[in-house]
Amino acid sequence: MHPELIRQVALARVADLQRDARRYRRARQASFHAPQPVRKSIELRLSKCREELERLAALSERPLHDGDWIVADVDGVPVAAVAVEDGATVYDPFKPISQVVSLLELRRKQVLATAY
Repeated sequence: MHPELIRQVALARVADLQRDARRYRRARQASFHAPQPVRKSIELRLSKCREELERLAALSERPLHDGDWIVADVDGVPVAAVAVEDGATVYDPFKPISQVVSLLELRRKQVLATAY
């Protein structure tokens, strides 16, 4: 091949790579999500109100039965609850609650261990 032709092909390839790199940087910057703020408080308590349990049961589309429930409040808002008797859970599916449910299950085990 002619040297000038090789040079033109190489320049075109470098230009393509630079264009792709700019496009990648813009897409990556646009998709960057700021880190979630640290939660201020998580409180575990016995349920005081049937309405908060009914709201969580409706959101999670799970049945609600009578009995004692341990509720987890994140920043003062109830986001999940676990039944003391059978371990059934109701929760807000629109919140990240997997760690909160783990805390509730641990607290339930502690409550049952002290009861017997």
